[in-house]
Amino acid sequence: MPYVARGMRTTFLSFTVPTILAPFLPAPLQPLRLLACGAIYADQQIQPSDVRFHPQPSRRRQFAGILVSLLPFIPAFAIQAHLTETWCANPSSLGGRMAAASQHAWGRFCQRLPHHIGAVALRYPINFVLARFAAQMAAVTTGSLLALCYHRMRGSRLVTRPKPLQSRSLRERLQSRPDAYAIGAAPFILPAVLDSRFGRALLQAPGVPRALCGLVITTSLVGAALVTAVVGTEQR
Repeated sequence: MPYVARGMRTTFLSFTVPTILAPFLPAPLQPLRLLACGAIYADQQIQPSDVRFHPQPSRRRQFAGILVSLLPFIPAFAIQAHLTETWCANPSSLGGRMAAASQHAWGRFCQRLPHHIGAVALRYPINFVLARFAAQMAAVTTGSLLALCYHRMRGSRLVTRPKPLQSRSLRERLQSRPDAYAIGAAPFILPAVLDSRFGRALLQAPGVPRALCGLVITTSLVGAALVTAVVGTEQR
């Protein structure tokens, strides 16, 4: 489905790529990846789409559709964190064996690299990145299908534009709307602060369940994406 494929592409470019690159940054700078996520996500939102809903949903329904498409990220990340700490942490379980196998395969790959590069690559959190990628793709697929069903239930169907809109280069988009990228990144300041060492110290206060920390960060991230998507849709 073009609608689902577009959502997967947007998620991969906006969130998966920064997730892949973040471990190469010093730990104090890694939360800044979320600002990059916001800017890239804003860029994806303002680009023209070859498909649209007809009749066009009202602004209220567009907002609801975007919210429906983003909500699955909250349980997806919570389930991923829970499975990582339980199922995959048990060496005798299938998840544990899969984690060990992927880590072993990554280690063998690193041994084939030049020594100084392989030593750095061996410390890369390959299992976390793979797990987060799987959670992101599962969430965006589920969310896109739910949003598609939501609009269909309200009388709008997905149609292909008779004449595809012309897409501009990244340089042209930056020159024409530099403010759109700043506006898109701004809502991600809160999740970036919460994901920092200072923010996690506040969230992981004594007596506070550890899972709540991840839930708060993910919820703030979904809220930031919602704001950026709504603003980007209006500027498209």
